[in-house]
Amino acid sequence: MYYVIQRHHGDPKKHYLAYTVPRYISSDNSQNIIFEFRHNDTVKRKWAPKDEIVLLTDNEALFQSTLQKLEGLKRSHLERIDVAEAQLNQEIHAMLSTMQSEFETIKKSN
Repeated sequence: MYYVIQRHHGDPKKHYLAYTVPRYISSDNSQNIIFEFRHNDTVKRKWAPKDEIVLLTDNEALFQSTLQKLEGLKRSHLERIDVAEAQLNQEIHAMLSTMQSEFETIKKSN
């Protein structure tokens, strides 16, 4: 069994995918790695660019320790992001209230 950690694009809060594969195909001439999965007695293949693969190993202990390190980093950063988003939302609310108050003052002046 091989253990894979792959970069994930698209969702800024999900930085990587971690999965296992029974077999993979790679060559020096290709920019991709082909991972083979078995599903309902058929072989499914998934292509992944080599530069998106963070870890490809048959060492489960290395995989688990790397995954724990990444999860710890992700958790601490996501906590800070959540705090920053809450603070940003408060600032936006304060700005909108101030602007609404200013609009009302302008309307009363005219």
